[in-house]
Amino acid sequence: MIDTEEAASAAVQRWLDTLPGSGGSFRVKAVADGGPVWRAVTGRPGTHLGDFGARVDKATGLVQPGFVPQIGPSARDGYVSMMRTTVVPELRRLGFTGSGRRLTLQTPRHLGTIAFRQSQGNTWMGVKFTADVSEASSSSGWTARLGSISHHGCDHWWTVWAGFPSDDVAADLITAIRDHAVPAIKGERHPPGVSAADTDVASLGQRLRNAVSHRVQRRRPHNGP
Repeated sequence: MIDTEEAASAAVQRWLDTLPGSGGSFRVKAVADGGPVWRAVTGRPGTHLGDFGARVDKATGLVQPGFVPQIGPSARDGYVSMMRTTVVPELRRLGFTGSGRRLTLQTPRHLGTIAFRQSQGNTWMGVKFTADVSEASSSSGWTARLGSISHHGCDHWWTVWAGFPSDDVAADLITAIRDHAVPAIKGERHPPGVSAADTDVASLGQRLRNAVSHRVQRRRPHNGP
């Protein structure tokens, strides 16, 4: 009888250690109650995402890959709830408008968008998603994956698993947007694919245009009394 999360986690870990070629590279990330089974998410140490799921039969202790049976809210239900109740409200507080998969950030000098996209391989068990970040108002507009300009530094995909809390996923996603995407959209950090030299040249060009415009304004005749 496997009647606690701790016992389920230990059973899954023993199973992971016996997988061919695993070399002890996988660890149990989380365990949740799934009715007649315990559900477990496993992955490599030091990574935010889980790599695959496993289940433990409560009565027999048998460990198998995958989440079965499909009891309770699906991963998509969890994703929608996370976005609706946590992520989108926080983005609105940051100044974003819009809803659904696409939100916009308008500032006096910049127009940025964040468009969420999901993996085509999503299942009832797991939803993987990422986002494209765009800035379209500057002379060197750009588009990049959120992960590549965030603290992850790569094409990072987040995952919501069926029956598991998504608080950590939401917090990590908001950090990537608030601390990395927003400053990039506002021009407070070098946008992806544009070197510091390119940014300086663009800035110099804008200063020259402003100077010319100011001189033209000064030379215009004054028609007032």
